[in-house]
Amino acid sequence: MKKLILVLVLMATSSQAFAQRPNIFAPPATASGPIADVVNSIVMAFNNHDTAYLQKIIAPDAVWLDEDGHHLIGMVWMQRLMAATPPRKLTITNLRVQNWDNAGWAGFNYVMQGTNMVKGTNSFVFKKTGNDWQIVLIHGAVDTSIVQH
Repeated sequence: MKKLILVLVLMATSSQAFAQRPNIFAPPATASGPIADVVNSIVMAFNNHDTAYLQKIIAPDAVWLDEDGHHLIGMVWMQRLMAATPPRKLTITNLRVQNWDNAGWAGFNYVMQGTNMVKGTNSFVFKKTGNDWQIVLIHGAVDTSIVQH
């Protein structure tokens, strides 16, 4: 009987400790401000194939990293996406942003449609140059199988 009571006390204590654990997941996305505006402009430019805008917003020394080890010049990867046939269409959800005086970041889920649908998570790191924001780092991760690229 003593063992049963001890087991019940231990179970109650551990369930209380488990219930008191903090939520480790990010709160719902409620993006606003200059970085959110820039990301929405990037999506619009992408969907309109506005390469001139993308060349302006992506810093010349920006790097694109992906989940399978590629390290490319940011604009090289973007030009490949812009040249794809059929044209790609990008939609994003769960946009999250943060910015400071001269730096910021954005992260979001994406779906890119074209020949195949590709979905995943993307993040940008921004720097502020004068009054303009520029992407200095792009990290793209897919959560679908894609053909060799």
